[in-house]
Amino acid sequence: MTSEWLSESVSIGAKSAILLGPLPLDCLIENSKQFSSGVLWISSSGENEDSLPPNIKKIPLNQALPLLKDTLENFMLSEYDSPPTVKVSKSINENYPEQYTKILDIIIAEIDSTMRARRTREETGFLRQRQIFMNLADYLTKRLPNEWNMLGQGTLGIVVGAGPSLDITLPLLKESIPKPIIVAADSSLRALKSVGLDPDFVVSIDPQKTFDSCSIPNYTPGIAILSSQSHASWSKEWGERCCFLSGRVITEDWLAEKGISKTSLLAINNAGLTALAFADFLNTSALLTVGLDLAGGGQGQERYAENTNRSHIQTFASHYHNIPGNFSKTVPTPFLSDWQETSDYCLRISQKKTLINLNDRGAKLEGTTLVHPDQIEELKEALNQNIKAFKLEDSTVLDIRKSLTGMGLIQLLTQLVTFCDQCWDTLPDEETENTSSQLSFLRNLLSNREFASLLGDFAFSIMPKISADKTMDPQELKCAINELQHTIWRLEDAVLECDPEEEFLIRFLTEKFT
Repeated sequence: MTSEWLSESVSIGAKSAILLGPLPLDCLIENSKQFSSGVLWISSSGENEDSLPPNIKKIPLNQALPLLKDTLENFMLSEYDSPPTVKVSKSINENYPEQYTKILDIIIAEIDSTMRARRTREETGFLRQRQIFMNLADYLTKRLPNEWNMLGQGTLGIVVGAGPSLDITLPLLKESIPKPIIVAADSSLRALKSVGLDPDFVVSIDPQKTFDSCSIPNYTPGIAILSSQSHASWSKEWGERCCFLSGRVITEDWLAEKGISKTSLLAINNAGLTALAFADFLNTSALLTVGLDLAGGGQGQERYAENTNRSHIQTFASHYHNIPGNFSKTVPTPFLSDWQETSDYCLRISQKKTLINLNDRGAKLEGTTLVHPDQIEELKEALNQNIKAFKLEDSTVLDIRKSLTGMGLIQLLTQLVTFCDQCWDTLPDEETENTSSQLSFLRNLLSNREFASLLGDFAFSIMPKISADKTMDPQELKCAINELQHTIWRLEDAVLECDPEEEFLIRFLTEKFT
């Protein structure tokens, strides 16, 4: 019924839909039949609610935004393979057009974020899970302590991203400001080195981003703030000067169920946003951001500043989103969800402290005070009048970590080794077993909630492909089995790296735990 729609964003193969705006009952019924996985209807209209088909969920236009986002996220779980089709009623021009436009932007951003996360997990799930187990021993013994929460009282935190504006803004902060706490995203390390500013903390949470791609040999300043998915090269370079954040990681959820609590601050989305959240966690009195452009330079494809030595890495997207700019009405970006999440986070921070964005370009971040580099002297004067220099009163506080030790550690390691032994016992022989038995093995293994949760991203990337209504390419199946073997070996290595007591170690090396 195309006459009802102001616009339609059709997703090929979609079995679900989001309808926005007042609609007649016959149109709703037609869409309920077309989209078998469900329809989400967002409208100010109170009509037809008692007559709706059972697969249509109605939510009001004025629903609180956090609840709306949760609803969208849960709705998208009903269909994994394709994003929902989005249809906008012609009637929104007559009924709260600004509210509907705002919600449409949220819907698009949520779909973009969810589908990108699914693609990323599907493409890198094996790698992510392997990194999780490579970092497991450190995650268990070097998590972020709450004691660091007061390090920044009265001082300025500088958050360093790697956007194109960094070439202009970073050199301006080298002198004439009270000593700040510098929290740097990994990609900015070479830029900081080039101007002689050593960060106090370096954030890296990407499983594919290596130390060598961001820094130079032996340049490992401060403390590395990592996630369980970070590339192992970062913890190798920083050694004991590491601290781990929890995140949106399924294996960590499994660990939390076993009593290994997550950190109060979580790694979120990307290194830049996590660096911002970490600087806020330190309880600084004010925050200043540089290089958080959240919009590609040039025609949208330029991602990094020249002084990072990463400017050759460009992002060519099939579609660039136009978002509010700092010094122009709009700027193009392929990072819609990154910008939206960062802007929302900035708005929350600004409710409790001053947040300054030193920038000559880039995307608008809600709640920030925008300062152009031409105004740097006025900014420095204001900082010197209101901010004290950072001085660490007790250096031993940086040695504190949240750690699992003693009997609690042994109990966890026992569960991990038991899983490994059970997996080896049921793993089909690659030489003699056929594709059917291998597929059955994976289905049986991952039907166990405990095992699926422990294997986290590995399971997430495999489960959509091995459901009962699907077949899996034999070569892809073989690859999955091989990767599972490597993942279990990596988990067994992690058990040894936890340095358990000798009695447990002897049993681990000589007995089965099944």
